[in-house]
Amino acid sequence: MTQLPSKIKNEYWVHTAHPNPPNEWTDYSGKWLIFVPLKQIDENWSLIANATTAGLLGIESKAATAKPNSLAHNKWIKVICVYTYDSRDKIDVMRVRDQLRILGFIKKLSYKTDQATIAGKYRTPENSAPISLYYE
Repeated sequence: MTQLPSKIKNEYWVHTAHPNPPNEWTDYSGKWLIFVPLKQIDENWSLIANATTAGLLGIESKAATAKPNSLAHNKWIKVICVYTYDSRDKIDVMRVRDQLRILGFIKKLSYKTDQATIAGKYRTPENSAPISLYYE
């Protein structure tokens, strides 16, 4: 198990990875975004981290930590990202989403490509345009 995000104050993210990923990262990778209340970040991260290292999810997962981040719009909400190797592989992307549902994440989730992140596309109060490839 990785460190608890609520205890980390010197890094923005805590990471864990699939032990033996069946696929390599591509230029089309992306991630499911799970927004959780700060007081539930450790519990939710434990579920995601354990499932990732068990090989049930994507190739990597990360969670926002207690370190303040200027990109966060609400300090009381944290994000967990569950990465897939290729956003074009809809079967794999939806497989990961289905596994997240089994873990109890039943609200609609956003899937954002890493290309959108690299391009600086973030949803903000000033920018309400959709940036998600999938919202399911």
